[in-house]
Amino acid sequence: MHLRTGLVLIVALCAAAVALGHARLVNSSPTDGATLAVAPQTLDLQFSEAAQLAVLKLITDGIPVPVQLTPDQQPTKLFSIALPALKPGLYRVEWTALAADDGHVTKGGFSFTIAAAH
Repeated sequence: MHLRTGLVLIVALCAAAVALGHARLVNSSPTDGATLAVAPQTLDLQFSEAAQLAVLKLITDGIPVPVQLTPDQQPTKLFSIALPALKPGLYRVEWTALAADDGHVTKGGFSFTIAAAH
């Protein structure tokens, strides 16, 4: 019985250690799956902890859209990235973040659509 309790405790501690030190995306604007009537001027990303954005890609129809990351940025939880004028279409955002406290790498992505004007 004690062995089982010990194993459960070890598994729980390992799971907690994996969860710590990873900057998870907790909010974005536009949000994942959003359909927008007007193209956004910025892409806003909010993380669960202070991080640095190592990579940010914006892709439409398989073509990268140039976005500028601030070089030598300070770690933060909230990023606001200026966007160029975007045309109607489906956009995919792909990001890689480094947690400020221990450098753990987290990757993710989401999509949004800009609807064609009628």
